[in-house]
Amino acid sequence: MASDGIPRLAVTIPLAVIVGLLVGSFLNVVVYRVPLGLSVTKPRSFCPTCDRQLKWWENVPVVSWVALRGRCHTCHEPISARYPLVELSTGIIFGLTTWGWHGTIVAAGYCTLAAGMMAVGLIEFGGRRSPLSVAAIATVIGLVIVVVGAGWQHHWRIAGGSLVGTAVAVLVFSVLRTTDPDCEDPRGHGRSALLIAGCWLGGLGWASIALGATLWIVAYFLCMVGAWSMAGQPTGPTPAPAPARAERPVLTTPLVSALAVAMAASLIAGG
Repeated sequence: MASDGIPRLAVTIPLAVIVGLLVGSFLNVVVYRVPLGLSVTKPRSFCPTCDRQLKWWENVPVVSWVALRGRCHTCHEPISARYPLVELSTGIIFGLTTWGWHGTIVAAGYCTLAAGMMAVGLIEFGGRRSPLSVAAIATVIGLVIVVVGAGWQHHWRIAGGSLVGTAVAVLVFSVLRTTDPDCEDPRGHGRSALLIAGCWLGGLGWASIALGATLWIVAYFLCMVGAWSMAGQPTGPTPAPAPARAERPVLTTPLVSALAVAMAASLIAGG
């Protein structure tokens, strides 16, 4: 059994890392364009400073940023290190998830959910509310892959749990949406991530759900304490932006924490 598994992982893990790097590059596009209402497919990637469309060799994940020394080839303006970091992080997460789920089809579903959670978290970190479409698309695609992959291997607990978890998440999200239909309450930021978390944790069993929920509550409480501390600090001659800065740790860090917890839970579960 081990002799059959090692060759498969030797192929699937490097492949997952490569796919993750490419997906990370796409996530950078999503995070930048979606909040602005721009298409994620047209036009091709461009420099935000000089608006020049990038050539293919300027779009190679991580490598291009290093080769260009973090600057645009034309205008020489700095390119944020966030881009290669997102690409590299996505590649690592895809590789770890594939390893944790033994290179099965289910791993591809969880990689999709991880990418969706990263997109939501990065958009929220930028101070904008993540559109529902980002989490919804990731959840639907991830759920289909997980259910098909788990059903193919007769892991009905994972398939059924993912469906139930998603249904519960949709119900909770709907209830929260009725209390703030116009999405004006800043405390509602990031709630679309519930869809991804529900699908992810639902298939992992009660132990993982309890672990994820407990650590999520702890992380949120710590963020609240941090926000209160920041709100009490003097802000100088321009105190108006302080509330926005105070909200960001409260509303964004729990999403990142939830991603880390869900990843750990899935790796511990071992598929």
